[in-house]
Amino acid sequence: NDRETRHLKTHSSFFGCCRNVLKATIDVPKAGEVNFHCTHLDHLDENWRMKQIDAIIQSSDAPHILAGGLNSLDETDYSEERWTDIVKYYEEMGKPTPKVEVMSFMKSKHYSDAKDYAGECESVVILAKGQNVQGTCKYGTRVDYILASPNSPYKFVPGSYSVFSSKGTSDHHIVKVDIVKARCSSQEKTARKKRQPKQKVVKVTDSSPTKGIWKTHT
Repeated sequence: NDRETRHLKTHSSFFGCCRNVLKATIDVPKAGEVNFHCTHLDHLDENWRMKQIDAIIQSSDAPHILAGGLNSLDETDYSEERWTDIVKYYEEMGKPTPKVEVMSFMKSKHYSDAKDYAGECESVVILAKGQNVQGTCKYGTRVDYILASPNSPYKFVPGSYSVFSSKGTSDHHIVKVDIVKARCSSQEKTARKKRQPKQKVVKVTDSSPTKGIWKTHT
């Protein structure tokens, strides 16, 4: 039972074509509401990715799970030797030099990475020497993430993170993790009721002059 759905949409001069984040608040039986955000950042330019992820965080004041293709690497996944090999391989493939600014930024904001709760992963790509995590794309690197915002009630279950083959339905693979939610105190429940947004339907048309973030609540 979705109570709230928010869709970030910006002018093409900022995010580029079709670079959005879908936000949904899902009412899970016996667990309550879970704020889930899904995105796909720019696949070429880390500067654009930084602007995109910053916009997402600036618009996300409630605790949430952020998942999707961030298209940026986490340098802690690789040894120095492996990183050198990745850079060389990207150059040979004609791809932009791999960057780590987005994940470094997310860690500075104290987001929790589901990868740290890994169990057994399907061998969807060859795990290279000097790499401690299963890759999520055809290049063997990890570019898809599930992150939990800081000080949130959402906790990843140890041993539940894994990567599965997308079996040709995507050029990226499937990342999954189990999540538990801590119970809210009566005080928190009261505060949540007070700030419960009113539902509102927003119709977006091509002729709309407004640019920026659209929200479906007031």
